[in-house]
Amino acid sequence: MTRTLACVLAACTLAAAGTASAQTARIAYGDLDLATTAGARAFDARVEAAARSFCRNAQRPSSRISGRSDCERAVREEALSRLPEHAQVRYAVSRLPVVA
Repeated sequence: MTRTLACVLAACTLAAAGTASAQTARIAYGDLDLATTAGARAFDARVEAAARSFCRNAQRPSSRISGRSDCERAVREEALSRLPEHAQVRYAVSRLPVVA
């Protein structure tokens, strides 16, 4: 069964990105082994693609040059925080340095 991660940004995050409408991004991760470097990299790539797509359409005031990068960072943070705890642990394990 394919699991999806619903990344729902809070209204205050969306307001900071310059839009008042609620949006949702879904990022599949059930087919990945997040405890491996390859699985975590694949998840990161999916999150980055979702963040770019999500934030590309976010309307920002022209005075906020960093608005898009702030939006993308918020999506990444939200995606990781929305992973179930066991998946967060597996993802964190993949980030540990390899000791030879």
